[in-house]
Amino acid sequence: MRVGLGLRLLAHNRGRLLAAVGGVAMAVAVMFVELGLLFGVLDSQALVATLVRGDLVVMHQARSHLHKWNEVDEIRLGQIAGLNGVQRVIPVYQGTMGLRSPQDQQIRRIVVFAFPPDELPLAIGDPAEVGRLLRVPGTVLYDRRSRPIFGRLTVGEDVELDGSRYRLGGYVEIGPDIVNDGAVVMSAGAWRAKDPGAQPLMGVIRLASGADVGAVRRQILDALPDDVSVMTPQEVHAREIAFTLHSAPIGVLFGVGMLAGLAIGAITCYQVLFNEVTDRLRQYATLKAMGFSDLFLRRTIIEQAILLSCVGFALGLAAALAAYRYVAEQSSLTVQMSTAAAGLVFALTVAMCVLAGLLAVHRVAVADPAALY
Repeated sequence: MRVGLGLRLLAHNRGRLLAAVGGVAMAVAVMFVELGLLFGVLDSQALVATLVRGDLVVMHQARSHLHKWNEVDEIRLGQIAGLNGVQRVIPVYQGTMGLRSPQDQQIRRIVVFAFPPDELPLAIGDPAEVGRLLRVPGTVLYDRRSRPIFGRLTVGEDVELDGSRYRLGGYVEIGPDIVNDGAVVMSAGAWRAKDPGAQPLMGVIRLASGADVGAVRRQILDALPDDVSVMTPQEVHAREIAFTLHSAPIGVLFGVGMLAGLAIGAITCYQVLFNEVTDRLRQYATLKAMGFSDLFLRRTIIEQAILLSCVGFALGLAAALAAYRYVAEQSSLTVQMSTAAAGLVFALTVAMCVLAGLLAVHRVAVADPAALY
């Protein structure tokens, strides 16, 4: 009798059931969207760190985050290249240029990455193909994930950057962030021709086979002055996320949004279960008079709460996936579902509904069967 009683009681009033499931689904969708936007912003700000193809990254010590463009002295990269265990150090130049849109002729700022074409330091496409295209003089590659404000750029046509003409040789995959709307890639030679005194913004270090990352890093720090920092790409990514959370109140903003979703779901679920208990108080009291324990009644209400949480979670997940797709298309940010986020939201949903059920069942627990007749 225990199995399915809660479901039958819920299904008896379909209007109330739909309202309850809708409220829980809305709460789930709100929590998912808040989490997705938070992780999308954080991942976009740490994007460069996730693209690094190397074991270590060297930057200027004063460069506390990836959007602070302190250049590292190129001689430091040469010193690192001569140390034991280091196979290659690839300089990465970065700056901004004015890109003229072919359609409206407006000039908009775009980020430019430059590096030697024989070694690809960032995972932005097929290394051999990108290197081959960058070896062609006067060629640039356009990030196909850039926001559409730059207009439609066609391979084989000329593009204007800071008043100079370049041939668009192909596309790469990078992606925008909150600060930058798009990117262009060129060879280090083309960048240095534009600015002969340019210094790299960072160096990507690849180690020899079998070299210990920790030992090589300590060797680099011991051999060089204290004007450089050396980290793994994972450490750069973690530092960028920590900096973003510390410097901007986005964690608090999205956290408040999640709490609002929880409150919506908890109040809706409690109201529905409380009304369910109140409407059937005589039946529950009769069960108590027949000898059924308070534990049995609690299980019945909790069964209903768990059913509401599972069905509401499934519908909210579907709505959140549709919202993720829309936000990703409109913002060009990476907003995607993760197993960890899904697990967290599911746990919160079940806890929210079970808590609401425990509060509602208190009405039954204190009811005196004799007083109801």
